[in-house]
Amino acid sequence: MRVEIVRDSFFEGLSRAVVVTEKRTPLPILSHVLVEASDDKLTLTATDLEVGLKIILDCQVADPGSLTVPARKAFEIIRELPSSVITLEATENNRISIASGASHFELPCMEASDYPAFPSIEEVETTSIPAEKLLRMIEKSLFAASTDDSRFNLNGVLFEQAEEKTRLVATDGHRLALINEETGISLQSRVIGPKKGLMELRRLLEGLKGDVQLGFEKKNLFIRTERMIMTVRLIDGDYPDYRKVIPETGFNFVRGNRSALLQTLRRVAVLTSDRNKGVQVRVEAGRMEIQASHPDLGTARDSIEVEYDGDEFEILINVAYLMEGLGTLDSDMVAFEFYGEGAPVIMRPDPLEDYFNLVMPMRK
Repeated sequence: MRVEIVRDSFFEGLSRAVVVTEKRTPLPILSHVLVEASDDKLTLTATDLEVGLKIILDCQVADPGSLTVPARKAFEIIRELPSSVITLEATENNRISIASGASHFELPCMEASDYPAFPSIEEVETTSIPAEKLLRMIEKSLFAASTDDSRFNLNGVLFEQAEEKTRLVATDGHRLALINEETGISLQSRVIGPKKGLMELRRLLEGLKGDVQLGFEKKNLFIRTERMIMTVRLIDGDYPDYRKVIPETGFNFVRGNRSALLQTLRRVAVLTSDRNKGVQVRVEAGRMEIQASHPDLGTARDSIEVEYDGDEFEILINVAYLMEGLGTLDSDMVAFEFYGEGAPVIMRPDPLEDYFNLVMPMRK
């Protein structure tokens, strides 16, 4: 194999691929990137057996071929090279030569034939969806997914059909996020996308404009663009019935400025402890008061004006969950639904959209 490629193009592709490779693994080949050259295209493939990424770059192929290169070291080398054309060439003893001007490096490689097979997307039905819309749906749900490995079926985001819309749901048992969007996708069954894979997908989508192709098959989620294919292995499990924790009637409606509330919460949160993030929220006509108490450092109290004219009530709630949920809302104003003591609090953007997140109260 012998290839000439623009350094900046190769560096951009390698920087995307290197984050997918497995850094601590009993399988050394998973720390490598598969490099395949043919027809003036250089294809980079990376996988950790859960997430796979294939990137296609333009180049000049003098001699086609394939090999695997150690991803991290190759990335560090290319990062330090100047913006010019670099030459990649397979040498004897299964090594790769990387040359640019007077700079020359050699790295040991592994056999391309030993690299894990990449799932085929050819027979998967895909739907075109704006990259920005898919990114928004992931960002507004993924934060609520569990990080507890013992609850593997909650370590991801549920994708399901909600009439004519696609619904994404995530929960860790203490909070829940739900968003519905018209995507044109028709899901035949519920699937669970893993948190790690969706974090990589989010990173991929952040730099994209226009549409991507999204598809599902029994074991994998696929994303395809003109130059990239990503596959994410789905979680094999049943998602719990999240609808049971969503109250439907009998709530107090409170409306307030999102930015002012976030600032107030941040101030009061200074006097919460690492183990106990609970703050007391008391709502009365026209006012919301927030209090925190630290056993060693003291107490904090602050308040903001809100739109509310009902009876006074209060609730103990995790301030970190409250702030993170508010941070996902795009609107200047936020609408709260308080359902009483022991019931969850629901936050929605105001004007209302088909999106909300929910936080369970803490025990006093």
